[in-house]
Amino acid sequence: MANYCLDSNVVSDILRKHPDVMRNLNAALDNDDNIFIPSIVYYEVVRGLKAAGKTRMLKDFDEFYSNAKHLYLDQDDLTTIEKAIEIYLQLRNGQLIEDNDIYIAAIAMVNGCTLVTANVRHLSRVEGLNFVDWRSHD
Repeated sequence: MANYCLDSNVVSDILRKHPDVMRNLNAALDNDDNIFIPSIVYYEVVRGLKAAGKTRMLKDFDEFYSNAKHLYLDQDDLTTIEKAIEIYLQLRNGQLIEDNDIYIAAIAMVNGCTLVTANVRHLSRVEGLNFVDWRSHD
């Protein structure tokens, strides 16, 4: 059983029913893999859908989110924040990525998840991050 942490772009692909992403999501669900959505992804997705007035997609996301497992930046300690600082320091010499991407990578790493993302160009810079792109992954 695998643990998958979904990035915002993958959640958007799921809401739009991207065929390759849906095939990989369904395979993961059939395999009883764990599907996690970080709180930062919740923020990005809901913010975007509300700003665009996409009430139907927001309803679809709420249903999907209610069936997924949730991961938070930090619950009882600063482990994830410390990992985010470590990632920032590793990337600060000209390879920085957005803070939300650093937080999402840190959440995935601290919780032993493979990050599912289409943002391979940026997130491949994070040392030690396990990731996969379901748009092209079999």
